[in-house]
Amino acid sequence: MNLLTAAWIPIQHQGNYQKISLQQLLCGEQTGAVCLPRDDMELACLQLLCAITQVLFLPSDKKELLKYLKEPISADAYKRACADKMDWFDLNHPKTPFMQIRGVKSTQPTPMDKLLAGVADGTNKAFVNPQGLAEALCGGCVAIALFNAANNCPSMGGGFKGSLRGNTPITVLIKGRDLRETVWLNVLSEDAVEEFMPMPWHERTKNQLPNYMEPVKADSKIPVSAIGLNRGLLWQPAHFELLPPQTIGRCSCCGGEEAVYNGFNKAKFSYTIEGVWPHPLSSRMFSIKKGEKEEKFPSFTTTAPTWTHMSRLVVDQLDDKGGHEAAPVIKQARKLLAAYKIQLIIGGYRNNQATILERRHELFSLAQGWAEHGDIIQQLISNGLAYKSALRKALYLFAVGVKDKVNGSGVNLCDPVETQYYQQTERLMRESLAEINFNATQDAVQELNQQLKAIAIGLFNQFTEPYRQEPKILKALALARRSLHKSLRELEPEGDTHE
Repeated sequence: MNLLTAAWIPIQHQGNYQKISLQQLLCGEQTGAVCLPRDDMELACLQLLCAITQVLFLPSDKKELLKYLKEPISADAYKRACADKMDWFDLNHPKTPFMQIRGVKSTQPTPMDKLLAGVADGTNKAFVNPQGLAEALCGGCVAIALFNAANNCPSMGGGFKGSLRGNTPITVLIKGRDLRETVWLNVLSEDAVEEFMPMPWHERTKNQLPNYMEPVKADSKIPVSAIGLNRGLLWQPAHFELLPPQTIGRCSCCGGEEAVYNGFNKAKFSYTIEGVWPHPLSSRMFSIKKGEKEEKFPSFTTTAPTWTHMSRLVVDQLDDKGGHEAAPVIKQARKLLAAYKIQLIIGGYRNNQATILERRHELFSLAQGWAEHGDIIQQLISNGLAYKSALRKALYLFAVGVKDKVNGSGVNLCDPVETQYYQQTERLMRESLAEINFNATQDAVQELNQQLKAIAIGLFNQFTEPYRQEPKILKALALARRSLHKSLRELEPEGDTHE
């Protein structure tokens, strides 16, 4: 099966489910929304479509990219782009199968559920995976799963390498009006690659092959400057090889009746990547330690909602201590879509080593003017977090009191109250980001602050109510309340007398 010619993209259009080819999608012959039983597979499918399209068509500049966005390409143009890359995307190629290494030696085959994050882990039943979800996978689903494992999932453990973005990076995609537009909005033009990746080595590496076609040597040290755009987008960090497919069967993921795969071989393979490869769909965070600049990709490390990450995903902020920089596709969009409201698809996993604790796949909107007002977006997020911190600080004081002066309650309310705070502010923060009027910023920020303040006070009162009849901790309660209101006053802009 070849991803450039086969109908492998699962879509739903006007209530009908079908599979279409990449040519049908990019040439405007068929459209629909990606449709799979797991949201992480849908996100990985979108990423794979963007990666293949980026590799096939590297628009030279903004003008050419806009042309691709506005008009479907011709069938002849598609075939010309595919002509020298057919071997790159053949899942069963005799020498260089897609995202695999031939000749992997393993004591026994690994079942397909190991390719789908969380399916084989007994702690993840909360994901409500259908029974037998990965017993057998068709070519399209296994290609998506291979790509997802290589780009988004934690490694399989000791001796297995993780993705170029580390263990569970957050992925940011721009959503278009339809699937074809979504794909092109997440393709970088060549001048954007040179400006935003940053990849000063782009010119000398632009014709590289993926590392499953031109493998790296064992125990080698690979500087990121040796990894070009195509090679990085299609990087396979592990040594996997699919077992030969059954001629016909039912895919337990998408339900298609076609050739299916029941297992694969895997083997440990060691090498070292020196530096951080800048990925088009990821923001980066920086810190300065002992005069050295360290960088990494943000990930979901706690249960805090996705809005708490928004500033580091779409805003650039750099100073002497560090900061964050938006994903290259976001930087490109500031020029392409500055006059429009923008929708973002944000996804990733939260993990504990190889165990997946949570999946996220969410849609966020940013109001018109977002491209010019990153400082306001950052302020909204900072304010949302500041009111949460004020609430936690007061409740911590309630729990511990003041040594030798005020007895604390000994009851830690911080975590359950934080959970409630996030639940009650989720819709408010989303709406603020989506609907803020950047021409009346001060009023909008003040209104949000008052709503956040009311939620903080309401939660403090709700959770401390059962302790108001306890004489021994009334002082701690009064101290905590004073702390909360002091912190809330400090968050008010000067001259604001709201209570």
